[in-house]
Amino acid sequence: MVAPESHKGTESWEPVCQAIVQNPGTTLLLGMSDVGKTTLTRLLANRLLEAGEKVAVLDADLGQSEIGQPACVGLAFPNKPFDALSDLTPHSQAFVGRTTPTGSLLEYASAIIRLSQKAAGKCLIVDTSGYQHGAAARTLYHALCDLLQPKHIVALQRREELLPILTPLKHRNLTLHTPFIPEEVIRKSPQFRKMRRTMKFAAYFQNVEQHTYTFEEVGLLGTWLGGGNSVPAHILAFINQSLGSHYRVYHAEIWGQDLGLMVQRPLPNDFPALSLVLQHLKAKSVTVTVAPQLKHLLLGLETEDGNLLGLGLLESLDFRRRQFGVLTPIRTPSAVRVVRFGGVRVQPDGTELGQLPPHAQ
Repeated sequence: MVAPESHKGTESWEPVCQAIVQNPGTTLLLGMSDVGKTTLTRLLANRLLEAGEKVAVLDADLGQSEIGQPACVGLAFPNKPFDALSDLTPHSQAFVGRTTPTGSLLEYASAIIRLSQKAAGKCLIVDTSGYQHGAAARTLYHALCDLLQPKHIVALQRREELLPILTPLKHRNLTLHTPFIPEEVIRKSPQFRKMRRTMKFAAYFQNVEQHTYTFEEVGLLGTWLGGGNSVPAHILAFINQSLGSHYRVYHAEIWGQDLGLMVQRPLPNDFPALSLVLQHLKAKSVTVTVAPQLKHLLLGLETEDGNLLGLGLLESLDFRRRQFGVLTPIRTPSAVRVVRFGGVRVQPDGTELGQLPPHAQ
């Protein structure tokens, strides 16, 4: 079936924009990748600005960030019409640490809500990620609706793929818009998206310096490291002896009945020696982190108020001195009070080395 002429271009979105301009309020955009969410965000923001409204744009597309850096949620306050979201200067950013919400749903939702609170008194437009499929996505966006209380939801879908998310929302006190996707909206390959992130990371980390922090002078989030009590030297020796020299343990912490191990290489599944260690230490659970896999882990460097100063890459870990090295372009390293561990590894040249499994840090 051939789409009507009016659906070939983004001008077909004008009725949706005008409906929101006539009844302004928080607007949440939903849709898979390559359906035009970012383009519609720009059109809607410009129409609101032209109508004299104060506008806030929240870019929550972690993998294809336009406002700020990848793996972050970005907020901007445009005061005049603009040509692209990438032209906007970030007012604030919140670090999630992954290029997809998968594995960090709570961190993703928290970042969106924290930044949305900075947009009080403005017409907020939230451009979400392409993560829309499955039970976890459904739960995520229903929770965001509870927290954001949007007046409008604009859902861009090709084959009713958003139906599980949208159906319960029909009974909410909001207006649901489901416009056609214009033919001019094109699909981008995963390779193109990855190359674009590589370029943004490379530009950001172009002029880095290494700074050293101790476990005591900063708070560590997104990791068990530094959150428990380091085991005494004789206990660490016992753990190493039990597991064998092939599985060197650099560092171990215990909190309550939980044990954290920083190891040289992955341990086998159902490792009997590990069960003996747990039994001896009266621990019920263990988190095993492979130290070499943390090399160049993406970090969020924050102030004591939770404001993101910038990004960093984990360069080194020195457990004897209880310190770690960070590569970062920020020039105020002494202002860092919280270091938030992410879940993706990135080389200084922007090359991504892969995502870590959830809770592997």
